[in-house]
Amino acid sequence: MDQETLIAPTEVARKSRSFFRRHPQFALLWTGQTFSNFGSHISAAGLPIVAITLLQAAPLQLGLLVACNSIPVLLISLFVGVWIDRWPRRPLMILADFGRALLLGVIPLAAVLGGLRIELLYLVTFLISILTIFFEVAQRSLLPALLPEQDLVVGNSRLGVSEALAEIAGPPFAAWLIQLLRAPLAILFDVVSFLLSAISVWCIRMPERPMESIEAPGPFWQDLWAGLRLLARQPYLRAMATYSGLFNFFGGSFATLYMLYLLRTLQLPLFAYGLMVAMGGIGNLLGATLTSRITFRYGPGRVMLVCATLFGLMAAGTPLAAGPVWLVLLILASTQLVGDCALTIYMVNEMSWRQTLVPEKFQGRINSCMHLIQNGIGPLGAIVAALFSQAVNDVRLTLLCGSIGMLLAAGSLLASPLRRRHSA
Repeated sequence: MDQETLIAPTEVARKSRSFFRRHPQFALLWTGQTFSNFGSHISAAGLPIVAITLLQAAPLQLGLLVACNSIPVLLISLFVGVWIDRWPRRPLMILADFGRALLLGVIPLAAVLGGLRIELLYLVTFLISILTIFFEVAQRSLLPALLPEQDLVVGNSRLGVSEALAEIAGPPFAAWLIQLLRAPLAILFDVVSFLLSAISVWCIRMPERPMESIEAPGPFWQDLWAGLRLLARQPYLRAMATYSGLFNFFGGSFATLYMLYLLRTLQLPLFAYGLMVAMGGIGNLLGATLTSRITFRYGPGRVMLVCATLFGLMAAGTPLAAGPVWLVLLILASTQLVGDCALTIYMVNEMSWRQTLVPEKFQGRINSCMHLIQNGIGPLGAIVAALFSQAVNDVRLTLLCGSIGMLLAAGSLLASPLRRRHSA
């Protein structure tokens, strides 16, 4: 597609209110997701608190609870897209939301009736993770039907703003609510958020794909292989997948060791860690706010290359931080703010470009493949980073290796066709 098709924004799309007025169906989706994002922070904090305070869970049991949230990503992400491409997507999203609300509602009910057990938390967490994968892949596959191509960057950036606001305000709100109502009852707010999301999606009025219009499916494995073949053969998709795989593998070291590095290696106070997390949230919000403006001016290809490289450089600043405490804090805060801003801009552009490149009938399969790459490889990198850090007994060196790996990931983009293409 030519540059004008994707990049030239209408004056209406430049303003949030005008954008939502122009695309009321997207506004409904955005509203539901905003409620759901805030509610998810409550259950993310509430379920471990329930396990610790009410069930006196041991460290191994907490680890299993976390694993129950991650394992479905590895088990089913690759296959979900085949079903998403075979079935109407909006009803799947509604069912996923109602299912998650019902499952979460079991927790406070079991607590009131005295039947709450750690095994129930495992089961609920595992099933919610499965439904979340269905919802997220279906939503990303549905978005190109709600918005024209020239407005996808704006739409994805609006969703990014919602996620960033939830990241900043969600944890303190969740902490206050859990303290006020106790964890089991506070989880009811996430139940309500999923119901509101389901109602918002149900209110969307758009021509849903009738079953007879959906291409007659072939054998399951044949359809799956067709999606994988498209991802491998399309040069831009292949470049994005390669970058995501490398980035998430090496980025796993930061997810695992960042808190340990700040508190033990640098011996910073606990509030410093909270400050860095907050700076990352602000960076995400800033990036989501600026994405459309920057992309419309410079083009998605150029922006993605610059942002991927910038994030790698900022990541390298974390293990290299040294000097007086005030200087270390300044460096760390800058890396979080600038790095997360750049990463958000990259991710919004990647998602938007991918949605325009992929034919409608393949949206589910490509999105599910990318979901596996983006969410399934990180834990593997985290395990490798933990083992390497323990072997060399040097957290700083491990983080430095991780940042070099992320720069190599950016280098893979520079060596791809994106280097020669500044517009989609």
